[in-house]
This record gives sequence, structure tokens and C-alpha cells, in this order.
Amino acid sequence: MAEQQEKIRVTCPSCFKRFEVSAKFAGREGPCPNCKKTIKVPELSETVVLREREEFGGVKSASGKLVFKPVAREDVKFSPTVLAVVMVAALSTFLIAFFIGHSTEDPSGLTWVVVAGSYLIAVPICWSGYWFLRDDEYEPYAGQELWGRVLVCSAAYAVLWGIYAFLVGYWDLSPNLNEYLPYYVMMAAFCVVFGGLAAAGSFDISPLSGGLHFSFYLLVTLLLRLTMGLSAYYVNWW
Repeated sequence: MAEQQEKIRVTCPSCFKRFEVSAKFAGREGPCPNCKKTIKVPELSETVVLREREEFGGVKSASGKLVFKPVAREDVKFSPTVLAVVMVAALSTFLIAFFIGHSTEDPSGLTWVVVAGSYLIAVPICWSGYWFLRDDEYEPYAGQELWGRVLVCSAAYAVLWGIYAFLVGYWDLSPNLNEYLPYYVMMAAFCVVFGGLAAAGSFDISPLSGGLHFSFYLLVTLLLRLTMGLSAYYVNWW
């Protein structure tokens, strides 16, 4: 058995790091190379032996070997460079928001700026949030397919802000939280739930991860509103 299976795949139960060890370590304990916590290598009898790739059908040469090999999966990660770019862009966005908000005397003149900003700020947040929350078990989206999903999710996030603002005006709410707190809580919960579902459907992540994804967008937009000198929760169509 050990001759047929030279490697055993092990998954650390603490950090979920996956790696391979020699079959001679079957049944032994040792430190995880990633988190250093003690783990046990499965016995050979507990492992699943995969059939060799050549046993499956496909285009083969005269010697019986496969001519075409399966495409290897590339493990794409969110690089520190991209993170730095996102952070610089975020800082620039807050500086622009501060300048726009404090250079306008009439808040009603900011309506379309806020509308456009709610969508534009969603695009980088949706894109970067995907790389943090995506399921590593699935092949990552890339290229046009990824950007299509990002744009759709961004539009859904912006629409939820629009629905929130519409309900504020429809119910004729005021900034008085003591009087209208249940309404604001209900609308916020509505946005988080449907925002989470929008992210989950767009990026094939769990609804919980989708809720975190939208909550981060919500936090950023609330901070931007405060930076512009606007109310964080009292949003309406002027």
C-alpha cells in the first residue's frame, strides 16, 4: 500500500491548511507547518486512493498515454500590492468626499453625487471583498465574468440604498431616533438581508459571508456620508 501511495493529503483541523506528507508518517503526530499545532496524519486505511489519470478516457497516443492533460487549477490570492492600491483609493475617496461635502452649502445639491457615489464606491468594495470572502474550494472568477458579477452586485447595493431612501420619505420619517428607531432598524435589517443575498448570488459565497460583504459596504458608505457632513442614517430624496 505504501509503495502505491507515496503521499498522504492532510488537512489541519485548526487552520484548515492542506498539505501532503510521506506515507511513512501515516498514523503519527506532528506540528502543522502553518499554525504549528499538533495534528495526526491519517492511517493508510483511512485515506482514499485516487485512480491514476491515465485510467480515464481521453485522446491517447499510440503508447496509450493521454495526449491532453487536465488544466491545473491556479490558486489566486489577494496580493498585498492590490490591498495597498485599494487602501490608497479608499483614502483618496474620503478626501474627495470631505472636499465635496464641505464646499456645498445646500445639501440638496449633493443628491446626484450621493446616488452616483453609492454605485461607484460599491464597485471596488465588491471586487476586493470577493477575494477576501470567496470559497477556496471553488475556482475563482476572473476576467469579464468576475467584472460582470461585480457590476451586478454593485448595482444591487446601490438600489438598496435607493429603497432605503424611498422608505424614509414614504413613511415621512424624521432624524429623531427616539421616535422612529424601530423603522430605521427594520430598514437596516432589510438592506443587510437582501444585500447579503445579492452578494451570495453574485459570488457563490454563503449568505453569512454575503451579509458581511454588504455590511462592509454599508459601513464605508455611512462613514462617507459623515465625512460629507450628512446624516449617517437619515437618507431621503430631497
